[in-house]
Amino acid sequence: MDGNRRFAKKHNLQGLDAGHRAGFVSVTYVLQYCQEIGVPYVTLYAFGIDNFKREPEEVKCMMDLMLEKIELTIDQAISGNLKDLKVIFAGDLNLLNERLKVAAQSLMELTEQNRGLVAVVIVAYSTSHEIVQAIRESCVRKCVDGDSPLVLEMSDVEECMYTSIVPDPDLVIRSGGIDRLSNFMTWQSSRSLLHTTAALWPELGLWHLVWAILKFQRMHDYLQKKQKLD
Repeated sequence: MDGNRRFAKKHNLQGLDAGHRAGFVSVTYVLQYCQEIGVPYVTLYAFGIDNFKREPEEVKCMMDLMLEKIELTIDQAISGNLKDLKVIFAGDLNLLNERLKVAAQSLMELTEQNRGLVAVVIVAYSTSHEIVQAIRESCVRKCVDGDSPLVLEMSDVEECMYTSIVPDPDLVIRSGGIDRLSNFMTWQSSRSLLHTTAALWPELGLWHLVWAILKFQRMHDYLQKKQKLD
């Protein structure tokens, strides 16, 4: 979800959160498009750990905006308007402020039994951090289980990752015209197709999404063969 700040600069939008507000509007549309197309899982990289290094005023604006949108979504869930959407927050939620963490947990609980599109919102996350935490948790589990000697398998680490409850992504779409993953699910996306679009995140529309999916479908047989060889 890259390009919010560039979008604000491009359109002379005022306010630290102007671009991010436009980005949240795009989230709503993308989720709607995915529901209509029949995509079962969507993972949104909303806030990386490195984003905490930005100016404190901007970080606060982003956290406040995220809380505002989560609370709005909670109201929709309570009123019964989110029956076709399940929301999962993944990442080191302990790095969030208490009010935001509680709100995220509440939304997950409210939509836990929902059927339809599963939206995974990645916050306070980086692959590096995730792997370190997963290895630590794996070691703790092994010690508690009394396994000796301590031997970690790949499956042990994967079970302790933040995203272990959802399938690995088939397609990674990077907005903003930059060809890199930015420490986003690099373990899980080792066999994924990376599609980069020049459109900034708030500019992402239905046809950008359709084009990425068509590209994935065209490459599907090759990707399947590659997975079998691996």
